[in-house]
Amino acid sequence: MKAAGGSAALAFSSKVLTLLASILLARWMGPEGYGVYATAMALVMLLTVPTGLGLPMLVVRLLASYSLHEQWGLMRGLLVRGNQVVLGASLIMMLIVAAAIWGLGGWLSLTNQAVYLLALTIVPLTALGAMRSAALRGLHHVILGQLPESLVVPGFFTLFLLAWHVTGARLSPQNAIGLQISAFSVAFIVGTALLLSRLPSQMRQATPRYETATWARSALPLLFLGGMNIINTQADVLMLAAIQGPESAGVYRAAARGADLVVFSLLVVNMAVQPTIAHLYAAGEMKKLQRIITIAARGAFSASLPVALVLAWFGQPILSGVYGEGFEDGAACLAILCGAQVINAAAGPAALILNMTAHERDSALGVAIAAIVNIVSNATLIPIWGIEGAAFATGLSLVTWNIVLVVYVRRRTGLSSTAAGNFFGRLRGDDQW
Repeated sequence: MKAAGGSAALAFSSKVLTLLASILLARWMGPEGYGVYATAMALVMLLTVPTGLGLPMLVVRLLASYSLHEQWGLMRGLLVRGNQVVLGASLIMMLIVAAAIWGLGGWLSLTNQAVYLLALTIVPLTALGAMRSAALRGLHHVILGQLPESLVVPGFFTLFLLAWHVTGARLSPQNAIGLQISAFSVAFIVGTALLLSRLPSQMRQATPRYETATWARSALPLLFLGGMNIINTQADVLMLAAIQGPESAGVYRAAARGADLVVFSLLVVNMAVQPTIAHLYAAGEMKKLQRIITIAARGAFSASLPVALVLAWFGQPILSGVYGEGFEDGAACLAILCGAQVINAAAGPAALILNMTAHERDSALGVAIAAIVNIVSNATLIPIWGIEGAAFATGLSLVTWNIVLVVYVRRRTGLSSTAAGNFFGRLRGDDQW
């Protein structure tokens, strides 16, 4: 619970700093400049998954096992081979995407080309950072594993932005990406130092052992799951920028950042109940587990609803007042996304329940279905309704994902993950607990 509380505090700090940085960027660059920056960062996040090859999630799981059984050679081999593969994949992906961006010279302006090409240098930093974070978490240093990306990156990026503004120099998307590279570099150095100081001495002295083929087979399903998650979070911005242009992407991203505040309560709840779900399910204490899940879901829903209502009702003045002139056009977007996030909160910790009860495949299927709905809906609705179409597409995919997961939770475990609890089960007369 202490780790969960620390993770929640880090997540809250990260959200606040990220939101502050977004506000500064939007106010100082305007919708178009912020849209170019947001598109470049969405591209970076999208490329992090194929370059990571699913290894970070595998590292968390295997390092815990290797440490428990004192398999120091395998631990060292996994870290060496994993970082080698991730670095190689990052460099190859950078070259491929750089060639594609260069080939789009007739479609992209030279300025935007330069921004996207510069942003690619963040890819190896994020991919290797994910490996380092996974290693620390696998060694049971959960807070330290999250610290560089959750606090150092947004914290230093915000400081760099403020320092830049003090100089009086104009902030361009290219400058913003340069400052972001600096923040990721600081986080990389800090994270590397933390990992080196926490590695077991027995591992340092062991001869590396490699099970590359076995690791690759285990990582592939995790790569798929991670890829679908990233598509769900980044497809809207990238597709909107490609179809409507960077200004629309900038307005949309500002609205999406605001809507993220609605579901923060669910993030905190998930961190708090994660170990409890696994423990009670393994112990077979289903009645107690259902009660805790229902309380958690109702808490998340109750906290999310007033935030959503305020943001949806006062969306226009909030967006223009916080982000600046031109962003008020995202008010309808903000209302749509807030509604979807309230449903997300009301669905409760559905994905977490499946993952903690050995039903990861059902969770992966739900993410895959949502990703397909997301891409198809964005491609269909953006040309018709613009940024509102992107918001509706993202909301539809989020609601679809939650419906699928809630159904699978009920089917696989007999539990209800939603804020309604087992109310409908009792009405049907099939209340098992």
